Amino acid sequence: MDDIREWISDNLRYILLGVALIVVIILAVTGIRAISHLGKGGSSSPKTETETETSAGTDTIVDGDAASTSTLVQNDADVLTVMTSYYAAKTNKDLETLKKLDPSIDETEEKANLDSSYVESYSNIKTYSKQGPTEDSCVVYVCYDGKVQNIDTLVPSLTQFYLKKDAEGSYVITDPTGDQAAESFIEETRKSTEVQNLIDTVNKQCEDAKNSDPVLKEFMSKYGNSQDGEAETETEAQSEEPTEMIANDSCNVRSEPSTESDDNVIGGLYMGDTVTKIGETDDGWTEIDYNGQNAYVKSEFLSSADGSDSADTSDNNADANADTEADYFSPDYNAEAVPETEAAADGSGEAA
Repeated sequence: MDDIREWISDNLRYILLGVALIVVIILAVTGIRAISHLGKGGSSSPKTETETETSAGTDTIVDGDAASTSTLVQNDADVLTVMTSYYAAKTNKDLETLKKLDPSIDETEEKANLDSSYVESYSNIKTYSKQGPTEDSCVVYVCYDGKVQNIDTLVPSLTQFYLKKDAEGSYVITDPTGDQAAESFIEETRKSTEVQNLIDTVNKQCEDAKNSDPVLKEFMSKYGNSQDGEAETETEAQSEEPTEMIANDSCNVRSEPSTESDDNVIGGLYMGDTVTKIGETDDGWTEIDYNGQNAYVKSEFLSSADGSDSADTSDNNADANADTEADYFSPDYNAEAVPETEAAADGSGEAA
């Protein structure tokens, strides 16, 4: 025992040095492991049930304990590809591609629409989509800028589509008519706050564009708005009780509510002439009884017996029917001529 104590006494400094070295090594190894763990994004404490994980590409709205996916997805890759290809095909009048993207189209009718369309091109295309009533379907709102013939200002526009995947798993444009689930879903989506805000935004942009360009403003006031891009070639006269009207200027009387040709001029009115109003169209014409036959006069040239403009009455009717009309503008019009300033048929200076 005395020998051990003597040995320890003689070698104490070496023993202490060895112990210190071991402690340093242990601390160094522990430190390296801690640094490595932190570098990999580790955490010293586990996640609690109240913490929320968010992954890239996911738009999740958390409200207390409830979470719901955002209604609209902007520029979904598959949807954007389909719609970009669709509008490129319309610009290029590529019927073959259009038929692939929208198998329901009638090629003869579509060709006629393309040949008579006022829109030259579509740019700045953006899509806002929501999965439909089935996993292979979606409703899409497409925003774009339309270039109308002979008008420099681009028209901000918005159009709705319904897409479904085909046998190959690719989206194609589909007509939802007759599909009750799809129709109900589309209507519900349209009424959502997000879609209404989108419609309001595009309407505001379109209104700003119209007010910045008198030529565009005249075009839109003449040809109206279109929700789905279909032609607005005919307008039904609104049924009204017969009313006595007075011509406030000289004007032509036409057999059809159109100034595209002078062949439909069947007579004229002079200031102060009285006629019986039968109805009105949505695009600024008044239907009258002219010598026993139905005819048309521009509403701006007629006033009612109490002195109010027929044109004002037309505006009021338009406001009253606003809920049933398109909420957004699409310049996908079909016509055979570019809008021109109207002139009287007989060259005498009478208005159209």
